[in-house]
Amino acid sequence: MITLIYSVEQEKDEVTVTAVVEDVKLVYSATLYDPAEYGPGLCKALFYLDEDEILPSDEEQLIEYLENLNLDWELVSDDDYHCND
Repeated sequence: MITLIYSVEQEKDEVTVTAVVEDVKLVYSATLYDPAEYGPGLCKALFYLDEDEILPSDEEQLIEYLENLNLDWELVSDDDYHCND
């Protein structure tokens, strides 16, 4: 589940999205008694638009659109981004 879109970069039909995604970052390793726990993390994903396809401009609609794509999110270092700027 996407909770926040940090950036969307589009070059022709290639789109790169950086967003905060739930349950991707290991918070606590599994123990003998408890399973591993995961929390939100900053991630990046890449996908391609069809020729006449346009990204939704509304953030809620964009999040819904991205979630329906079932993207392979790659965890990135928070140090590379300044989310509070």
